[in-house]
Amino acid sequence: MNTGIHDAIVVSEVLRSNASMIDHYNLYIYSCQDQQLRSLLDRQQRHTLDSFQRLTQIMQSHGMDTSSIPLPTSMSITGGSTMSTSTSASATAPYGSQWSAPQYSTGQASTMTYTMQQGIGSHGMGATMPTQAESQLSMPMGMQTGSQSNSSGILNDRSIAEGALHFHKYGADTVTKAALECSEPHIRTALANMARNCIEMSYEIYNYMSQRGWYQLPSSPQNFISHATQQQQQQYNNQ
Repeated sequence: MNTGIHDAIVVSEVLRSNASMIDHYNLYIYSCQDQQLRSLLDRQQRHTLDSFQRLTQIMQSHGMDTSSIPLPTSMSITGGSTMSTSTSASATAPYGSQWSAPQYSTGQASTMTYTMQQGIGSHGMGATMPTQAESQLSMPMGMQTGSQSNSSGILNDRSIAEGALHFHKYGADTVTKAALECSEPHIRTALANMARNCIEMSYEIYNYMSQRGWYQLPSSPQNFISHATQQQQQQYNNQ
């Protein structure tokens, strides 16, 4: 297979994964009740959208077709292409490491400005956050309930954090494999940086969950520990 075609295939899989994460984050941001979690998710979604646009521009600058790659539903479309950020205008991404994925930084809100469609999740990309009452009124029927109950199908804060964590774990695996299989140096560098950012964002989610007692490692049963110790001692004595 031509290396350019292979690179386009692996990168398109990364972009599809990112688009799915961005769309799911719209639901997460809309549903969560904890302001700290909402801010964390908003920051991560902004960063992922920025990486999505940058990687798409890198592909286009290398002559790769991006028309079949699904866009996040919250992104505006002009003339068949995604709207650029305020900092990049409509410029085509040049070759070079300066277009590698930006490093993710926890606790710092993005200064990027995006043009968003109205609807669920639009507040997650820079618009004013809705109040709890506003969220309840505009949510679909059957989802108007508190974050502590899943009886009506709404995601509570713990399940939202769990879902975000798994998105980043899967993303780190997907992007790392893509970087290993990509032959174009600039794209490979961007993918490697994106993989590192997935690791950083997953660790941020893990810390949030750990502080609330939502991510506890299981303790080993005492009889298992005793049996393992006996086995190790017996193997040592037989040597």
